[in-house]
Amino acid sequence: MTIEIDTVQVDPEQLPADSFTDSDIARIQLVNVIESAATRLGGYAQMVGEDLARAGDYVRALPHGVEGSVVRQAVITERVRGTSWETIGEALRMSATDAEKKWGEDEAEWRRESRATDLYRKNPGRHAASADRYITTDKPYQFTTAMRRPLSASLDAAAHLTGRDVAAANSAFAGTPACTHCSP
Repeated sequence: MTIEIDTVQVDPEQLPADSFTDSDIARIQLVNVIESAATRLGGYAQMVGEDLARAGDYVRALPHGVEGSVVRQAVITERVRGTSWETIGEALRMSATDAEKKWGEDEAEWRRESRATDLYRKNPGRHAASADRYITTDKPYQFTTAMRRPLSASLDAAAHLTGRDVAAANSAFAGTPACTHCSP
């Protein structure tokens, strides 16, 4: 017995706005927010990769809204390059004392790492090549999906399962079977 599966492709730009579920819209918005952040960080990575920065530029040029591990590593990088706490603090709009309190131990911990305990020191060439690929490609976060359109493909699947019935799609995303032929 052969099961025939129709591949349905929907051009999301051609769909009326009311054919998208709240779940669809929330996921679309999330992907767009992530894409925007990735684009800002990609530009930042290119600037860092060129190594034309003056003291403080790695923290000064951090994209708005970036925090956590990226800021931590930017501060460590500045310190390893010899940037003073005064310059780092000024770039981050805080005092040198506050900057050192916040990231001083992170810097000390980084300096204590060795080839045995740190992946980047163990194989820096591999990580440099990966960074080069990221910096020099026009699609740095391209994934190896068969269709290279994962969000639209999932919208296609929802359209198939529900006939693009918004109420049925909302039920399907809530875990309720949306159609009898797709139910277990």
